[in-house]
Amino acid sequence: MKRYLQLFACLTAFLTLQSLTLNALAQEGTGSHILNGTTVEWTYNNSDARMVVSFANGLGNYEWVAGARKGNSDSEIPYSSREISPDIFLMSWIQADRPDFITMIFDFNAMTIATTGLIGYESDNERMLFMDGVINDVKR
Repeated sequence: MKRYLQLFACLTAFLTLQSLTLNALAQEGTGSHILNGTTVEWTYNNSDARMVVSFANGLGNYEWVAGARKGNSDSEIPYSSREISPDIFLMSWIQADRPDFITMIFDFNAMTIATTGLIGYESDNERMLFMDGVINDVKR
């Protein structure tokens, strides 16, 4: 009986791994615009930097509404997103004219955001971005 339970456990683990692998491969490169119609406003931790981003028609728009970059904005940035868990979203965009590559994780359950990116990539001013913050408001 013990041998059958071990075999069953191994088979279950194998099938679970196969399922996860196939699911990941099926999703590769298939980001959507699931955040369309969403506006998020947040404050980055340990600063007074506050930002608002909105999504519509597969495009993102943002404005810094407080902090050192107040008034800076950009619009019509093509984005991709995916819901990675209930009410937790991964989003990325490339601002080729800057050039910046940004990825954000919005956790609408915990009302937090994590942002990472490569700012000014392939330029003399290339630098990494790694910030987190508290979401103040979400409109969906």
